[in-house]
Amino acid sequence: MSGMLDRPLILTPDGLRLVAVHQKVVETIEGWVERGSRSREAGGILIGSHRGDHVEVTDCTVPMRRDARTRTLFDRVDGGHQDAAIRAWRSSGGTDTYVGEWHTHPEAHPSPSLLDRWTWGRIMRRSREPLVFAIGGWDSCWWGLGVDARVRAMRMLSSGSDGAGRCLGAI
Repeated sequence: MSGMLDRPLILTPDGLRLVAVHQKVVETIEGWVERGSRSREAGGILIGSHRGDHVEVTDCTVPMRRDARTRTLFDRVDGGHQDAAIRAWRSSGGTDTYVGEWHTHPEAHPSPSLLDRWTWGRIMRRSREPLVFAIGGWDSCWWGLGVDARVRAMRMLSSGSDGAGRCLGAI
C-alpha cells in the first residue's frame, strides 16, 4: 500500500464494490474548494491501486500552472499530472496508478454537470478498470464510480473519522 490507511473514507455504489479514500486525499480536495464571485474550479487526478473491482485512492495531484481554471471549468492540461502517475507507478513497482479524477464546483452540494459526465465517458472508454470521480463543494463532496461506461453515485459506508471534513458530509 502507498501510505497509511488509518482513517479511510469507505464508499460503495452498490454494496459489492468498495472504494477506500485516504484522509489526505479528502483534505486536499476540501482545501481547493473556493467561495465567492471570483472563485475558480480546481482539480487533478486520483492515484491509487485497483484491487479487483475495488479501488484504494492514496494520493492526488492538484492544479498545475498550465491547467485551465474558470468559475465553471477545470481542464487538466498540464503534463505534470501524467508525470505524477508515472512516478507513482514506478516507485510502487507497478501497483499504484491513475484511478480517477477530482475537481471542485463553487457550490455547497455539487453534482455532475453534463460536461462532467461527457468527459468521464471519454475517460472510461480508455480504461478497463473501475474509475473514481469526485466533486468537492463547500459543504459536501459528490463521489462516483465508473464501471462499464457508466458512473454511479456512491454512498458512504464509514469515514473512520470524527465527522470532521466537508467531504464526509452528504454523499
